[in-house]
Amino acid sequence: MYHIAVLTKSETQEIFYTEQLSRFCSERGLFPKVDCYRGQEVFFEVSRKNAPTNAVIALPGVDGLNAVEHLRALFPKTRIIWCSELDFSLHAFRLRVDYFLLEPITEEAFRQGLCAWVEKKQPSASSRADYNQHCKENH
Repeated sequence: MYHIAVLTKSETQEIFYTEQLSRFCSERGLFPKVDCYRGQEVFFEVSRKNAPTNAVIALPGVDGLNAVEHLRALFPKTRIIWCSELDFSLHAFRLRVDYFLLEPITEEAFRQGLCAWVEKKQPSASSRADYNQHCKENH
């Protein structure tokens, strides 16, 4: 993890995700650059100049879908955690999102998404319990 962009709709979400990222990364001795955005226009303008290696997209409804589609089109290798109140899991699969979370987002669920980034792969449904234990043991 080198440069993480967090795109949210509110300050409350921004605080939640940055605190979780900070805690998770510091436990592993990782110190990425984290930039937060509350608007897609500014996010994509900055991203064109400095592409994020990882992104957390937490926008409501179709705004989130549009942001993930646009990000994937611009930067196919960016690792993405997508959080939404609507079940876009099929779209997430199609867009090769690393981890999709349906709101409400818990600390544990978000941590699983971060583990998927660190491990460079997403666990299959059948191995999720083993994977969760692995993440717990290694933090």
